Amino acid sequence: MNPKEQFALWLRVIGVLGIIYILRAAVRVPAPAALLVIARLVSACIGLYLIRGAPLLVKFAYPDSTAAAPGQAKA
Repeated sequence: MNPKEQFALWLRVIGVLGIIYILRAAVRVPAPAALLVIARLVSACIGLYLIRGAPLLVKFAYPDSTAAAPGQAKA
């Protein structure tokens, strides 16, 4: 498993933990104010994005190199 895959895996784990935290908070306060509903929806969207692998964040952290690595011939 290369570092890029490990990073994506940890993002998914953080996303799952975030969704669990949001669900637990929703159970504690069954009828929150409108601001809390909006904050939870935004947090849930972020958590779902992380669960999907956060492709833009992974690409930002590990950009694809357009130049050939040293020692490799261009085809």
